[in-house]
Amino acid sequence: MLIHELLPLVGDVTTVVEVSENGEALRELLRAPAEAYRAYVPDGGKMDAGTVVTAFLGPEPEAHVDVETVAPALRELPVGGRALLLLGWPVPALPYHRLLDELVAAGCQVLQVVPLDKVSRHGAHCAVLTARVDRLAPLRTHLTDTPVVLDGESPDLRALLRLTGEFVFQDLLSRPLRSKLADAADRIKAQDQRIRQLEKEVAARDATIAKAESRLARARNDIADLRA
Repeated sequence: MLIHELLPLVGDVTTVVEVSENGEALRELLRAPAEAYRAYVPDGGKMDAGTVVTAFLGPEPEAHVDVETVAPALRELPVGGRALLLLGWPVPALPYHRLLDELVAAGCQVLQVVPLDKVSRHGAHCAVLTARVDRLAPLRTHLTDTPVVLDGESPDLRALLRLTGEFVFQDLLSRPLRSKLADAADRIKAQDQRIRQLEKEVAARDATIAKAESRLARARNDIADLRA
């Protein structure tokens, strides 16, 4: 999905509130109307159910904001208010637990996580669509492209049982992958150190060879002088 396709996915929107250094970094990417767009100011105005909080979270301080910076805006959302968060981490390295902690603390439910196209252009790997709720909202798949509806029928017990079961099994399955990833990172680090050591050794040998070639050239010159 493209970034400018995200805002229609949110549903009925009256105001887009951006949390960033200048408050306008995402407006063109989202193609949001200027009259409905404003920067977030703590306690700077009451948000209604048509408000969408947006921000670009990621690992680079000069381009992204952190989760703690967005948290106050999430807590100010009323029930029915939504948030559209762009994430600058590659999916395998996504520290989703940090984001989830703040969302849960603000009473927000993750409705959908959408992978994004053209990452090399804007640096956003995926987007999280979340909403402030007072009961569990209907579940959505990551490919759903219909606008969000929060007032639908709540999931029954079977859906909740499936969610909790999937979480437990996914956590079980992801543990070996995380362990392999950590082992691979250690091996890569060791290989990098070995490569740097070999590069130093090659540089030292090159210097030795250069000195030997210089002595050989002088010896040849001396021989040529003697023959002359």
